[in-house]
Amino acid sequence: MFQRLFVVTTLAVMVTSGSADLSACGDKFLRVGRSARFRGYAAVHPASILIYSPGNATPAGIQALEALLKRAGHKVLAVQHGTSLPQTLAGAPYDLVIADYADAVKIKDQLASVPSRPDVLPILYKPTKTDAAEAERAYPFVLKPQAMSKAEALAEIDHLMMSRLHGATAVATK
Repeated sequence: MFQRLFVVTTLAVMVTSGSADLSACGDKFLRVGRSARFRGYAAVHPASILIYSPGNATPAGIQALEALLKRAGHKVLAVQHGTSLPQTLAGAPYDLVIADYADAVKIKDQLASVPSRPDVLPILYKPTKTDAAEAERAYPFVLKPQAMSKAEALAEIDHLMMSRLHGATAVATK
């Protein structure tokens, strides 16, 4: 009887251990980059992000990007193409500006006078090979919607923020 109880208890512990995530320490059993209930990606380094909408962006696309970033734990604000960034950034500091690659150089110039010095994260949407190579040389972190999953894009933001937190300049100088 005692032997049967021991075997059943051992099997129950093995099944329970196999179904629970015991790889993290602490009482929350939380893995880095995952939310507590495994509903999606949770930002390792939550950031304050400004989305500078490309001229050809659809409102639904911008809203989807905003929702994705908010679910990951970022604070997000989207502004229309043509908005004055120094005025927008004077109201609140931002860590990061996400913009179309075509606007990135212009935005980088506008951000030179901003005290908070947010990094620019360009989006390459259907780039030519020349644009892709040029962007890779100019920016160590780039979002590529056609080549990345949502989790990979969020991880790219985390990598940029980690670089920023460690004092490295995220945007290479030309």
